[in-house]
Amino acid sequence: MRRLAALLLLLLLPACYQVEGDTVAASASIRVDGVKDGRYRRPDGVEVRVTWNAAEKQYDVATPDGPTGKARAARLAPGLFLVQYVDAARLTLMAAPKGDDVVLYFATKEAEPGLLKAHGLGIRPGPINALTGPARGVADFFKDLAMSGDFKEGEKLVYLGS
Repeated sequence: MRRLAALLLLLLLPACYQVEGDTVAASASIRVDGVKDGRYRRPDGVEVRVTWNAAEKQYDVATPDGPTGKARAARLAPGLFLVQYVDAARLTLMAAPKGDDVVLYFATKEAEPGLLKAHGLGIRPGPINALTGPARGVADFFKDLAMSGDFKEGEKLVYLGS
């Protein structure tokens, strides 16, 4: 029950969108400079261990209770990355290392409608908004968002050490 509650809290972050397809292909996934392997505290207070898995070109994310998911990252712009996290849900967000932490970013309310329209995407409201449309359109939405600068800093993963 604790894992489910933690997942639901994570899903409520405004920086995340639920998606259906892969927005970061394994072939495009990179290890992000500045993101250390170790323990992080998520915005919901849950501690996770993040470890780069070079063989699979992705990050393994685990709670003290066991594995929770996998994350892939691809560069959007200098210092900004598209991240896809897969567990019980498939989430996509924009993030960047800041010091030892990882900051999550979200589109401004003013920019979001225009970006959605430009990429043929829709939004299905829910506990976490779902972007509807092709995975390529979702990736392009985030590329244009990164280039536009029309985003805000949201929550962050706080580095706790190795």
